[in-house]
Amino acid sequence: KKQDMTKGNITLQLLLFFFPILLGTFFQQLYNTADAVIVGQNVGKLGLAAVGGTTSTIINLFIGIFVGLSSGFSVIVSQHYGAKNNKLVSICVHTSIAFSLIVGIIVSILGIIFSKTMLSNMNIPDDMMSMALPYLQIYFMGLAPNLIYNMGAGLLRAVGDSKTPLIFLVISCFVNIVLDIILIRYMNMGVTGAAIATVTSQIISAVLVIIVLYHRNDALKLRLKSLQINFSELSKMISI
Repeated sequence: KKQDMTKGNITLQLLLFFFPILLGTFFQQLYNTADAVIVGQNVGKLGLAAVGGTTSTIINLFIGIFVGLSSGFSVIVSQHYGAKNNKLVSICVHTSIAFSLIVGIIVSILGIIFSKTMLSNMNIPDDMMSMALPYLQIYFMGLAPNLIYNMGAGLLRAVGDSKTPLIFLVISCFVNIVLDIILIRYMNMGVTGAAIATVTSQIISAVLVIIVLYHRNDALKLRLKSLQINFSELSKMISI
């Protein structure tokens, strides 16, 4: 259901839009928290330190960048959507997803390659490196889906839909927790299992948001064959 924020009680409209975003922030943080709790209970102190310490700092850095990018992109999309310029909205949608895919893949590859360097520069203890390194490398594999989800969620919020991204985030969080329990507690995969659970849940959230965009019947509709980067609109979105 489309939410028209230009009609009705503005305070109520803003609250209905705001609270899903607030809850989404909570569930976004729940990813690493769930990993840390389950790993700490089943792997021990080293596992907890590997998941919740230095690696968490690096991960949150990239997540913060991705959320910031998606927010900047959504500003331009909302301006075009409010002006009823459907052509530019469509261009921005396809530019956003194409940009997310390309940048996500590049950052994932570089992150996997330089994971050990980043951890070493942050003076991580040697006895923790054997756990932190595979966790961070596997996590980097899921950065592209993470960026795609955040970008898709930003596009939906740009047209007033903050509930759908929250639903997908809740689903992926519960998938992450269930997989954590299965892979860590019952399959004894340790921090590697935690990383696999997180990446799997992020892939699910990215797929869900792509499906929703693909089945839209307005200017936000995603056509995979139309994926390309419009550098004029991209420069505007990045500069926000």
